Amino acid sequence: MSIQQIVKPEAIEERLKEIWEKLGQENKMRACLFNLIVFNRYSERTDYIRSIVQKVIDKFPCRVLFISEDPSAKDSYLKTAVSVVMASATESSIACDHIDIGVAGKELEKVPYLLLPHLIPDLPVTLLWTEDASIPHPLFEPLKRLVNRIIFDSESADDLLAFSKTVLALNEKGYDVADLNWARTEGWRDLLAALFDSKDRLEQLQNISTLHILYNARPTEFFCHLKIQSIYLLSWLSCRLKWTFLKATKDLAFTFKDLTASIEKAQWEKLGPGTIISVELTTKKKEVFTCARIPERYHYVTIQISSLSQCDLPYQFVLGQTATGQSLVKEICMKGTSAHYLEMLKGLKC
Repeated sequence: MSIQQIVKPEAIEERLKEIWEKLGQENKMRACLFNLIVFNRYSERTDYIRSIVQKVIDKFPCRVLFISEDPSAKDSYLKTAVSVVMASATESSIACDHIDIGVAGKELEKVPYLLLPHLIPDLPVTLLWTEDASIPHPLFEPLKRLVNRIIFDSESADDLLAFSKTVLALNEKGYDVADLNWARTEGWRDLLAALFDSKDRLEQLQNISTLHILYNARPTEFFCHLKIQSIYLLSWLSCRLKWTFLKATKDLAFTFKDLTASIEKAQWEKLGPGTIISVELTTKKKEVFTCARIPERYHYVTIQISSLSQCDLPYQFVLGQTATGQSLVKEICMKGTSAHYLEMLKGLKC
């Protein structure tokens, strides 16, 4: 990213033009596929959120309008700055505009009007809302009217049930919605779909008696709600297989009709916090399907299938990158709202 230049709101486009006149002599190409509005409140996560936005720019150039609210400021203010962001690849000539908006207090109400002139017409507008969707905020309503798609991160939700209700209500009103934690479980959903892709395997899946999920409980300053990805995977599977939920305990033991499930934690230093480590399924006939990450190659999963009479040779499945930046890229590329995601959220309400 080039050095930010503080400007008055009315001078944003003029200053960007000046920057690009200089960059044009360096063979840099201005590019933009969509508008990306990001809202966050100043915290330890702010730099982290900027880093995942950079990962989006590396894949898809866009105009970024990055809004940061300072909830601890004593005085109201509205500050703007501009810069040009380059793709991380050193050989890349692609660059795009980055507009920073710092705001506090009563000046919040001006933000939507400040954004409007700087949204590139005829291009999609995506909103990345990094705060808890279930907690009302004065900027959310006006911002959502400007966008085609809203991406949340349920990691910020203190109450997952309230979060689910909020997202479902938005979808019912016609908004396309997405969730980074849902995207982070994609590899495991693909794995289970591939593992049980035949008639015989599907019959075995229908006869599951126990399910055990292990997740990485290593907290950081950016992640603290570490159980959500595991809960999402369990809820998705139970919805797809039409399990009848009966009860759950605080220690994450779940009882369904004819089967039980549990979610437990472990510590992996090199794996993302909250990431699923392993899934083990056992059928009523004592057939066992064990899917576990390899510690030395944690994007690879070893699959071992055994029964009382035989043990198959293990094989590997590649989960691919599961970092937040890649999750955001995938959700931006998606169109509409995942039907499986909506069904899973409805299952959480039960």
